Amino acid sequence: MKKLFALVVVSLGLTACLKSIPPVPTLGEVQLPVVGEETIWTSTDYKGKPVFVVFMGSWCPYCKMTMPAITAVAEEFGDRVEIVGIFMDNDAEEVKAVAKEHGLTVKALYDGSDVAQSLGVNGLPHAIVFDKKHRAIKTWEGFKPTLADEYKEALAKVVK
Repeated sequence: MKKLFALVVVSLGLTACLKSIPPVPTLGEVQLPVVGEETIWTSTDYKGKPVFVVFMGSWCPYCKMTMPAITAVAEEFGDRVEIVGIFMDNDAEEVKAVAKEHGLTVKALYDGSDVAQSLGVNGLPHAIVFDKKHRAIKTWEGFKPTLADEYKEALAKVVK
């Protein structure tokens, strides 16, 4: 009887722990307009391919400082990973101007506030690497000078 009671207590404890582990965020189906194009970028077009997204705002100084790191990553991994900048802005022209000014060479998407909210983005810049099944495997929030190296390290693992 004591063993049965202990087993029930342990099982209940494990169940409680498992319920507290948050699910791994997934990209899901995202559809956003592309700056400078008359097209909609759709995440499901990239099934089986890793996706790297960086949420930004045209007004955000740290986002602007992150753009060269994103461009460096695109130069190395752009043929194997879909890399996009998702801006919170609703004004495509504003995003286009900032992207050009700071040398952002990846697709710039705009009107991304709802997507950011659904993925739990709290601050900018916010980067997420999604694996080939579009499960989030690594995130960054904020800026630091080592971001390009950190992004490259994470992407090297996901393209293997």
